Amino acid sequence: MDRKQLNRDKILVCSKDIIESEGIHNLTILNIVKKCNISKRTFYEIFPSKKILINELKQGDNGLQIIDEREAIIKKAREGFSKKGYYGIDMDEIAKAAGIQRTTLYKYFKSKEELLEYCVKYETEMIKRVAGKTLLNIENPAEVLEKFITGFCKYVEKTYPSTLFSEAYNQISYNKNIEEYTKDLHHFFVNSLISVLEAGVKKGIFRSDLDVEGIAVVTLAALHGLDYFSKINPSLDIKGRIKNNVLALLFNTILIKQES
Repeated sequence: MDRKQLNRDKILVCSKDIIESEGIHNLTILNIVKKCNISKRTFYEIFPSKKILINELKQGDNGLQIIDEREAIIKKAREGFSKKGYYGIDMDEIAKAAGIQRTTLYKYFKSKEELLEYCVKYETEMIKRVAGKTLLNIENPAEVLEKFITGFCKYVEKTYPSTLFSEAYNQISYNKNIEEYTKDLHHFFVNSLISVLEAGVKKGIFRSDLDVEGIAVVTLAALHGLDYFSKINPSLDIKGRIKNNVLALLFNTILIKQES
């Protein structure tokens, strides 16, 4: 094995060790060359940039869960916006929470508003991915609705991350991208619920005279309203008593009445 390959392997091993023991934010070129006992020149001869190194680590079969700097910033910003509000936190606090310098933060996001945009985008994509696993499987429509409403209530009951959308809604009139992300999520939920309700009608489980779009919109409005009520009355048992009442109201409306 030649010297370049040896140094390459050494860098990969050292980088993995830094990520596992110190975290991704400490994976700096300075830390890597110090730990590997090599020069910066040697590092750059093998990996022209840290991004290329991280991409190789992600592709390698090493079991690493790698969150790069940009993802780390978004994660900490999501938490910060949710807990302190858009105007209650500044870029310095976000950079510190992410374990990076303010200048590094501005390499990825030119303003706090742009950072909020990406946080909302990240959150909506995550919600669609998680909720989609339930909503897009319509073999048993009644079970799908129960699972979806149960999951939504669990999400609402958490102080974070549901409050991120409260901050997003405050910015909608000023930011077209945030408006598009939130509209996209709304349309995803409405269209998915319509598909579930239509499947239930077709299977003879739900009433054939249902206004499926109206039921979908009202259901979502009720669930979003729970977010508000959970904030003004934190003692509400959202994922227990309240969830059961939402399900009872919905199913009493849409299920075909069985003759006794």
